[in-house]
Amino acid sequence: MITIQGTWYDGRTSGATKAVCLVYGTGEIRIEASNGGEPLAARSRFDLDVSPRLADTPRHLRFPGGGTFETQDNDVVDQILSRFRPSPWTSLVHRLESRFPYILIALVLLAAFLWGALTYGVPALSKGIAFRLPPAAYQMASRQTLAAMDRSLLRPSELDAEVRERVLSHFEPALQQHPDMDLAIRFRKGGRLGPNAFALPDGTILFTDEMVLTAEDDDELTAVLAHEIGHVVHRHGMRRLVQDSLLGFGLLAITGDVAGSSEIFLGLPVILTELAYSREFEREADGYALAYLRSHDISPVHFARLMRRIQDRSKSRGKNREGTWTTYLSTHPALEERLRRFSDPSDLNKKGENAPWS
Repeated sequence: MITIQGTWYDGRTSGATKAVCLVYGTGEIRIEASNGGEPLAARSRFDLDVSPRLADTPRHLRFPGGGTFETQDNDVVDQILSRFRPSPWTSLVHRLESRFPYILIALVLLAAFLWGALTYGVPALSKGIAFRLPPAAYQMASRQTLAAMDRSLLRPSELDAEVRERVLSHFEPALQQHPDMDLAIRFRKGGRLGPNAFALPDGTILFTDEMVLTAEDDDELTAVLAHEIGHVVHRHGMRRLVQDSLLGFGLLAITGDVAGSSEIFLGLPVILTELAYSREFEREADGYALAYLRSHDISPVHFARLMRRIQDRSKSRGKNREGTWTTYLSTHPALEERLRRFSDPSDLNKKGENAPWS
């Protein structure tokens, strides 16, 4: 007979009773109260559900009627299982978690899995989802985004009507490249956002007054427009939204909660991975803009000139904020890296950058 000390829970009340579990050579099992031998449960054979061993946490022997016997005598429980329910899988978890080489291998595999998921899995999945969403989803996301920006960041445009009409007329050929996408231009005063442009998921493209006034040639604005159209064509806005959601849910599943200090660690990976994704999106949009400009005999240098002007004016005010969220240069690849592409005639021939309308 094997004896195990522990606690009995009858499954009907919250009460706990100090008890002893008696396992006989025939497989019969009895639970008796420790203070007087009062019978609490019995089975003629060992057919209980036993929780797997995990370090030194308590084990649970669950009876069919709902009762549970809890014990910390893990070695004795393993002895009983090896006798009445022999299986190499019974103690697999304990063997793995108690041996350092297995732990190291598991950590390496986990790191490789996470890297693969973040680098390839999440972008591929978000792209597949984004291109299959109905138009109503894009419209709702854009309405909410624009409403939030209007409340907190943007103000009504102060551009002269003549200037707006001139710019819109110059944009018309680019907008007509994708009549099925309902591309539309909106003007807003950017304020602390300064010279900026945004592409919303439904095809609405915002230009700040400051961006329009900074440009010295309408072709410079067309170059920016082509870049923003690239974001719309490749569904970058919705893909980022889906990626944020997938990353958030994945990290929540790993950590188990988002309370207290865990919020700090939840936010950091999202920020770091989003920076990588955002820069990749910008390169893709740049490639699209390059293809459009060259196919319409517009020099890509216009884009480079406008970007340099934005940077120089920021420097002259002592606010060189490249790399921050408050300028058009935010979340973009390094400025010089981008402008090399708009100055290199061979760049258009690189894989994946042929004009979709050519």
